Amino acid sequence: MKTTREQILDILKTRHAATPAELARALHLTPANIRHHLKRLVRDGRVRVGGRRRRPGRGRPENLYTLARRGDNLAGLSAALLEALLEGAVSPEEKSARLQAIALRLIGAADSPAGHITQRLYRAVQQLEKWDYQPRWEAHAQGPRIILGNCPYAAIIAGHPELCQMDAHLLEAMIGRSTTQTAKLELTRQGLPVCVFVVRDREGG
Repeated sequence: MKTTREQILDILKTRHAATPAELARALHLTPANIRHHLKRLVRDGRVRVGGRRRRPGRGRPENLYTLARRGDNLAGLSAALLEALLEGAVSPEEKSARLQAIALRLIGAADSPAGHITQRLYRAVQQLEKWDYQPRWEAHAQGPRIILGNCPYAAIIAGHPELCQMDAHLLEAMIGRSTTQTAKLELTRQGLPVCVFVVRDREGG
């Protein structure tokens, strides 16, 4: 039988984020008991506070807990490689071209975007799910919106905001339409940070 902490980790793997109250309801324990275990998990480096969620009514917002990444230096390596790739790019256009080249390498030998825009969006979301973006798309008056619930580069995004531009190139290559970022790590009503990209309704317009 799994321990309480193992069960908490299992829930966070599935839900990506949860408050002490939500974990308490799921495990039929008191919030105080859950907070005790969360404190130990944070201290051990296995869990971190990833945001805040408002409670119904006038109560204070609760901490949102997520799994912590640990055990490697991928963030440091990724930052160093990105700096090396962008070194010497003297103009915004040249930097954009290099970021676009990175995006195309990530996609690989994928076919050119084809089919109705809805089909393209679904295929893009499926691919982004494999890369842990936690994506979804929704219709909007300004054009379809792609909402990314997780930043796979969260460990280095503060020092390399140009990765958002790479994401835009990634979406454009997969969908075949221009995109504009309208939100960066903006908190939702649930207290979770999201990035939002608006897709143009028509090619070239």
